[in-house]
Amino acid sequence: MKKLTKKMNALFITVMAITLTGILITALGYHNIQQEALKMGKTQLEQVNEVSTKLIVAEITSSASELDSFVTDTINTDTPLQLPQQNDLITQFFMRNHAFSGIFLFDKEGQPLESHYSAKNQVTNGTLSKKMTTDPFFQKALKGQVNQNGKVYFIQQNSFFNLYHPIYNTKKELQGLVVVPLNLEQLFLDKIQPTDTEQRYPLMKNEKMEVVMHPAREQIGLNIITGRKKRFPNLDYTDLEKLDAYQKKHEKGSLSYHSYWWNESDLTSVLKLNAFQWVKIGEERFVIANTVDFYQDNGWILHDLLINLGLVVILLMVASLLVLMVRLLAKQQHTTNENQRLKEKRQLEAEKHQLEKSLLQESKMETIGLVTTGIVHDMNNFLTPLIGNIELLMTEHTDDPELIADLEDMHYAAKKGQQLSQRILHFSKEKDQTKKVQSLNQAIEEAVTTMKILIPKSVTIIKEIDLSADALFQQDDVQVLLYNLITNAYQAKSDATITVSLTTPSAVMQAKITEGAFIYQNKKLALIQVSDNGPGIDKSIKDQIFTPFLTTRKEEGGTGLGLFIVSSIVKRNSWLMEVTSSKEGTTFSLIIPISSKES
Repeated sequence: MKKLTKKMNALFITVMAITLTGILITALGYHNIQQEALKMGKTQLEQVNEVSTKLIVAEITSSASELDSFVTDTINTDTPLQLPQQNDLITQFFMRNHAFSGIFLFDKEGQPLESHYSAKNQVTNGTLSKKMTTDPFFQKALKGQVNQNGKVYFIQQNSFFNLYHPIYNTKKELQGLVVVPLNLEQLFLDKIQPTDTEQRYPLMKNEKMEVVMHPAREQIGLNIITGRKKRFPNLDYTDLEKLDAYQKKHEKGSLSYHSYWWNESDLTSVLKLNAFQWVKIGEERFVIANTVDFYQDNGWILHDLLINLGLVVILLMVASLLVLMVRLLAKQQHTTNENQRLKEKRQLEAEKHQLEKSLLQESKMETIGLVTTGIVHDMNNFLTPLIGNIELLMTEHTDDPELIADLEDMHYAAKKGQQLSQRILHFSKEKDQTKKVQSLNQAIEEAVTTMKILIPKSVTIIKEIDLSADALFQQDDVQVLLYNLITNAYQAKSDATITVSLTTPSAVMQAKITEGAFIYQNKKLALIQVSDNGPGIDKSIKDQIFTPFLTTRKEEGGTGLGLFIVSSIVKRNSWLMEVTSSKEGTTFSLIIPISSKES
């Protein structure tokens, strides 16, 4: 009887020891999985925040471009200073972007000449007109010294900053200033706010850590610490203060902290993940952040783990006769988890390896470009004295026709080599990126001539120039656009025939353009087309061809950035582009406003 009792006690102690060991191991596993989930959640949120940052900056830049397109850059000295009035253009201006709260015209002394308010304006017109001139950069803007916009100011739980557009006369003397207060919160609600705003959303703060963009309008203008403490004095702000200090010291990063969802009625502390990045927009610096509820996004992992923990405890408590079976099941579960972890690790390593390969390839291409430019530069230096000496020999031996013929052949070959080196150096040289009125024909001629040197001999380029015109653009924009379109065409077909044309749009096309885009009304336009006889664009990806890194030629070195660069140039200049494609080939049609001149 005593022996049986001892065995039962030993069995009980063993079961209890296994139970406690199982609880401890599961708790440690819970902690490790939670840390891994935090790490993965931060990585994913940093990628989301990168996209949000680019979207916010792009929308603000697009708003500034709309203002630049609407207002004339220069006026004649005898032309009265006023905003565009014909065809109800100001009303259309406000309809294009509801974040435009008004448009104001000042003379160079800062005296108001015109003021117009949007029907969608969220604040009192009088308050807006007074508040906007308090921008510390307003006086600098009157001197043409402000880059795009000034500092943020707040009115009635709305955030604004001024978009500035100076107006000059033909002598480049400042004549006036156009100011558009951009409602940043309205821009956020219209074009940036995601649909799942309860436990995930982006927000933006200024350098004073005051909320500028937020799904809940009542948060606008609040400092994330002091402003919320006044409204909610009884909450714990310890982690939020650490987040505030961390963001002020770092340009970008991510971390976890405990805080609240401020747009909910019941403020309960939750574990959040935050990814942020500082950006400069005009004259103001902002921190753009994305915040997510950790358990909302990763709760299924922790939920499954808690269920497993309960099952293990229950099984171990009743395992007096099934200890070995429980150990076997625990080992099997551990093996499954380890296999899953190893699979995830291998996947991450494969992605890292692929990224390293891509970076290495880009580095190789950059190095080859630098070495090639150096070689071409040296070759040009060698050819210059060679050409000079050949010309001296030709002068000294005019009485020897056979020698002269040989020297002329040498001189022709050397000059050709020199022209080739100069074109390659011209292609690689960084140029002035200021917009100015210049010849479209010259830009197209240089682009086509350069590409004829660089592309394979099996590719044919045909020029059809039926128009002579000037336009306002940056020096490299048209050429880089053509380089990418021509490269895209010959990569699709090794023996392609590519046609580059410059013509005037047909009357039908002109009417269609002016009807759809009021900024092109009463303007003369040029049509640049790049056509090829390639296989055409696959219908499944036709709507995605301007997406960055989208490529169908991964094995041949395609980066997927060529057409993205084309679309970026078109969008930045407010040009229009149309793409038509079939099995017989593809045509990219580009519409550019021009300053006409006689053909």
